[in-house]
Amino acid sequence: MSTPDKQSTDINNYYLAFSHFQKIGPVGMERLEKFFPDMCQAFFASSLELERAGLRPSIVRDFLIWRKSPAASIENMLNILKKEKISFLTWNNPNYPSLLKEISSPPPVLYYKGRVNDNLKNRLAVVGSRKFSAYGEKAISELLPAIIESNINIISGLALGIDALAHQKALDLEGKTWAVLGSGLDSQNIYPTENIRLAQEIIEKGGALISEFPPGTPPYKQNFPQRNRIISGLSQATMVIESKEKSGALITAKYALEQNREVLSIPGNIFSDFSSGPNKLIQSGAKTILNSEDILETFNITTSRISKNKKNTVYSPETKEEKLIYNYFEASKSRAEKINTDEIARNLKLDTSIINSTLSILEIKGLIINDGTNYELI
Repeated sequence: MSTPDKQSTDINNYYLAFSHFQKIGPVGMERLEKFFPDMCQAFFASSLELERAGLRPSIVRDFLIWRKSPAASIENMLNILKKEKISFLTWNNPNYPSLLKEISSPPPVLYYKGRVNDNLKNRLAVVGSRKFSAYGEKAISELLPAIIESNINIISGLALGIDALAHQKALDLEGKTWAVLGSGLDSQNIYPTENIRLAQEIIEKGGALISEFPPGTPPYKQNFPQRNRIISGLSQATMVIESKEKSGALITAKYALEQNREVLSIPGNIFSDFSSGPNKLIQSGAKTILNSEDILETFNITTSRISKNKKNTVYSPETKEEKLIYNYFEASKSRAEKINTDEIARNLKLDTSIINSTLSILEIKGLIINDGTNYELI
């Protein structure tokens, strides 16, 4: 028999054991807590006692079979956690995130890698589409510096697209970010695999990977809507940047509303699929975000400081061509577009040599950057 010794195992480890039997969710765990003196007695209870506690007979039957299997060995569970450098908190632990305790059916056990510091009280969930436009990328680039400077922690889901951009920007700005996964945190199941290096960087720079799913849980499709309630539950506000009307980002926003949290939305082009989700949220009453001050207002933060990323000098073009090209960049920036030399020549009817020399001057002045193909106003 693989069940643990009743006297030698920490009571919290029985929460760990129950979390590995995923047919008993938060509601079932709460019923067990109310019925039994502790979770050790619940773990070793008879079928009759478990049914009296409020568990369905079919679940009790499956649990008793599972309890006799090697999978129920707490010693093995602890060994895997140690090997994978995964820690866990039960919902009774004082370090369990206080905001998450407030939601309906919080996870009884929270697995994490890294540091879960609840002293960072201000947390903003940033979610959006896996596919994104230059506009979405620009929104993150422009909005997050003031957010990180104000010590607001960024929460997202490590997904490709907007999620990954938000995590990476927070790290680049030396801020803290937490990624909530829809899988186990063991090395075999970090998802998506394209963001494994990003996940490691989040841990290395003082953030955390978080999941309610025990090690060994694959990234099943049904896990992701469930994990989205944790993304919003950890945060005072959820901000949506680019998504379709039916998307994971909007599921997260829906949870945020149910949890009585703020929903923020960045408006976009009414003809773009990328903007249909955020625009619909605004139509339904979400707060419209036009600048970082709108976000800080949600957290009751006011600042008169000039962001370190904004220039406080006035630019004066030296030639009419320089002024013409700079103004073209200004117009493109308002649309979050990058432009190339051919486009400038086509639209401004200028000689290529003049364009190239002017672009070089603007680069030297630190007004534009070149990614190898396109130019963009800083």
